[in-house]
Order: sequence, then structure tokens, then C-alpha cells
Amino acid sequence: MKYVSVLTPPLLVCAAFLFGVGAFLRREMRAGRARSKRVQPEGISDDGPELDTQDEPSGRSERVDGT
Repeated sequence: MKYVSVLTPPLLVCAAFLFGVGAFLRREMRAGRARSKRVQPEGISDDGPELDTQDEPSGRSERVDGT
């Protein structure tokens, strides 16, 4: 019984730590699930954002002086 009384405080601290980690992970996993269920903004699909290529430059540079 001598060893049990010596090990009880560390075991209680370990149990409390594991309980806290479990509660934290449960809360975080629930928050992630709630975020994924929200309505996604327009223009963003599950595959990623749709790119609007009309506003982007064509990649070639045009000189102002015409040469």
C-alpha cells in the first residue's frame, strides 16, 4: 500500500491532463465540423476558388511606343 499512496498524486495529475486534452480535442473537432457545414461564400466551390481570368494580364508585354 505504500507504493499506491506515492503514485496516487501523479496518477491523478495524469488523469486530469488526459481528461483536459480529450475535452479540448472534442471541442476543436466539433468547431471544425460546424465550420465546414456553414454556407460557403459565392464563387468558392468545394474544389477551390474559381479564377476570373478576364482581369489577369495575358502574360505578354506590349510596348507603348509600338515597337
